[in-house]
Amino acid sequence: MITRIFVALLCVLTASTAQAQDKPRYGGELVFVVPSEPPSYDGHREGTFGTVHPLAPSYNTLLRIDPFDRTGTRPAPDLAESWTMSPDGLTFTFRLRQGVRFHDGSVLTSRDVKASYDKIVFPPAGVISMRKGSYHAVEAIEAPDPQPCASASSGPRRPFLISVASPYNWIYKADILARDIRWYETNVMGTGPFSSSST
Repeated sequence: MITRIFVALLCVLTASTAQAQDKPRYGGELVFVVPSEPPSYDGHREGTFGTVHPLAPSYNTLLRIDPFDRTGTRPAPDLAESWTMSPDGLTFTFRLRQGVRFHDGSVLTSRDVKASYDKIVFPPAGVISMRKGSYHAVEAIEAPDPQPCASASSGPRRPFLISVASPYNWIYKADILARDIRWYETNVMGTGPFSSSST
């Protein structure tokens, strides 16, 4: 009798959990403690958990590491819904999800991805990029139209995609970077599920 009751409760709990995941609840507040002060709010510049833990929920990346892959080596879609590699293995083309918006309401395009990766891979003088060394084989980043985004690479396929899936490779708004490339050091505004109120 106890076993049957337990099984019945487990089934009910599982069903209600599945229903909760099917319908996201909007609004509310996520409160958590990170025992560290971020040196800046710029994920491209920093490498500390004091930056990534509190601020990553405000951003998306082009790819991410598959959370169900125990090896932590399989890239999965995030802003890029799919990607292809050219036959020579030198060019990757990422197809972006449509309808993604920044917290200010503007629509994300490949121009934003290009500007973000230009800042990571080819930072201008005086701008720090902690992950620049992971992209030494990248020759160019292109955004030929608003949807696809291609990046040229002469390096091996898997390490390149793992580098793209770094949790610090937040996609920033191109217009903001064009006005002030250091804006994200002191401000937070992305496409992630949470907008930050700590800044």
